[in-house]
Amino acid sequence: MALNLALGDHGSVNAKIKKRYWDIRQSTKKAINLQQHTPKVGWYQLTITYHTDSDSQIGNTVLVELGPDHAPIPLGCETPGKLELVFHSPTPLHHLTLVWPALQAHIQATINIKRVSQPRAMMHMLRTISRRDRQNGGNWQQIYRITRARQKRAGWSFARERLIQTYHPMFIGKTLFQAPYTFWQQHFQPSLPEPQSVKDIAIVMWMDIADNVSVNEKSAINFTIQSLLEQTHQQWQLNLLTQTPPDWLTDHLDALNDERIQIISSHCATYSTKAWHGFVTPGDQWAPNALTFFAQCIEQNPNARLVYSDHDQITDKQQRDAPAFKPQWSPDLLKSYNYIGRAVLFSGNTTTSAYINMPQHVRCLNAGISAPATDQPCIHIPHILFHQHSPHQEDIPFNERQQVLQALKQLTQHHTHGIKRVTFDKMHQVYHCHYRLPSPYPRVSIVIPTRNGLAITRQCVESILRLTSYPHYQIIIVNNQSDCPDTLAWFQRIGQQRNIEILDYNQPFNFSAINNFAVSHSDGDLVCLLNNDTEVIHSNWLTEMVRQASRPEIGCVGAKLLFFDDTIQHAGVILGIWGLAGHAHKHYSVYSRGYQRRLACSQNYSAVTAACLLVKRAIYDAVGGLDEKLTVAFNDVDFCLKVQQAGYTNLWTPRATLYHYESKSRGKEDTPAKKAREQQEITLMKQRWKTVIQNDPHYSRHLTRHREDFTLRLEEDHFEEETET
Repeated sequence: MALNLALGDHGSVNAKIKKRYWDIRQSTKKAINLQQHTPKVGWYQLTITYHTDSDSQIGNTVLVELGPDHAPIPLGCETPGKLELVFHSPTPLHHLTLVWPALQAHIQATINIKRVSQPRAMMHMLRTISRRDRQNGGNWQQIYRITRARQKRAGWSFARERLIQTYHPMFIGKTLFQAPYTFWQQHFQPSLPEPQSVKDIAIVMWMDIADNVSVNEKSAINFTIQSLLEQTHQQWQLNLLTQTPPDWLTDHLDALNDERIQIISSHCATYSTKAWHGFVTPGDQWAPNALTFFAQCIEQNPNARLVYSDHDQITDKQQRDAPAFKPQWSPDLLKSYNYIGRAVLFSGNTTTSAYINMPQHVRCLNAGISAPATDQPCIHIPHILFHQHSPHQEDIPFNERQQVLQALKQLTQHHTHGIKRVTFDKMHQVYHCHYRLPSPYPRVSIVIPTRNGLAITRQCVESILRLTSYPHYQIIIVNNQSDCPDTLAWFQRIGQQRNIEILDYNQPFNFSAINNFAVSHSDGDLVCLLNNDTEVIHSNWLTEMVRQASRPEIGCVGAKLLFFDDTIQHAGVILGIWGLAGHAHKHYSVYSRGYQRRLACSQNYSAVTAACLLVKRAIYDAVGGLDEKLTVAFNDVDFCLKVQQAGYTNLWTPRATLYHYESKSRGKEDTPAKKAREQQEITLMKQRWKTVIQNDPHYSRHLTRHREDFTLRLEEDHFEEETET
């Protein structure tokens, strides 16, 4: 297939398909989505040859997305006028998307996609790496020798995977020759500990049976029943809800002769308050020791309201895929999206028979969020104990959507969560809770440290003044020994505005000390720490952050920060990445919904970046502000962890969006002194927060700690020793 395109801000996307292997599914000025007629597994070669009248280089500006939950991958520019990428699809490749969000030049391009053999793909990667090595002064034969040595030592599979990783680091976990999840199950899935038998926990399962079922649905029902019969925990009951029991089902249950399985009518159902209740659909399956794990967890947490585990999806052909590795209890994430799914048991003490006819998301909301976070907690078991039968369905049904919206609104009436209204995002299929602003509006002190950097600081301040719709704020610009005459003159002019104050800080640079100094001179109810290399792009950014930060249980609130090319720079901080901390979903497209839709949801994180952070002034003072021993790096992570330790929940919202031109004012950590200082700060953080760094409650132990893209943990950890020192 070949496409002739015009790419760029003002270019149209005109494509002509010469071969009928692919169709254009959708196109805009910034992207084109292609759908393959006959999806196939295997190797693909994507080539873009282009011509531009300007001297602009377009390397890394055209990206390919292989699925909605994958980070976009830049195409390599190995030779002038050509972008290329070889990749392997372990599952049938239905469609791919090409995006060029930051392409400045107007170019004429031809796109070619073709399937290639494995030997040809390997040779392409070897040649590409060799060419790259030669450009860097290396020996072009080196990669061949290394690959051959790896093959002799550990086999061709190992050598092949290392070659792929060298060719393109972003392919780790994405280009394996079998589906990544299958590979993870075979090589990296940890062995489950042997659960202790618990006899006194009664578990009741509920499953709706339609009046007319197909052959496949009959098979699905049998799979669910069989998974319960194989449970190591024996104290369970299955209630099959149907108005008119079909003969085949009655005959099947007679043959099983198990009194624990009953056919009942929903209006005659007896809901035991002493049991724990689960709600499944035909085809759902429990791992053999799942209920034993749940019973053991319930015994250890007698006041729990609900207990949930990780789950994956299982197809009609009994193939497992799409693992959902979940964070610990995250009430804000649940309000946005039902991340729990059906892998959950509810306490009969805190639920009613009305749960039988509720959508699962409503059950989770009512059980989990109807009580304070400290009362009868919600417990997560970090193992895949449930295989959810989910026919492919992206959109939430309208009736279910209306019931969830109503449930979220009722939380306002009965539990004073301050939700003013709830909206539904049709694109990402998630909910947004709009919280009430306090009355009167709290005053926000926006603290912006700077040294010289007139252009970026002026851009930051002017964007605030021009776009911010929230009315009650002051801007405090902290002048850290600026000596540029133009900068000083601008300070003089801008400081005359009634809501702008210039503070002089005449000490060596210390980010923590500068901000603490400014906050001590502020009079706001809320403090917003803001980098001078940020730019406001939406009017509601501060309104949204104030809504969230004003909630009594919320500590720090972080914003969605974008690189200039409209990819994610910050969407929350994950502890343990790179051995200490990393940014969630970094380099994902701004249009992506991320892993398990998390990029589209307000949710709880252990930390957020101080490049844009809002917090109550009282909390800032109570935890002692930023630690001045951490002069440059990780002071924001440390601060957030202190706030979390004080009993507050930190939150990231996707509805406050800014650009962040990352560290333009200070530059890189590239001198011996800077590197030594950075290492000291890393050591301090690891000593102080060792436990939470090793096990971030808002991440999963089964996801990678070597990247920031939520892919599976398909590598050995090289950070454990460092973390324990």
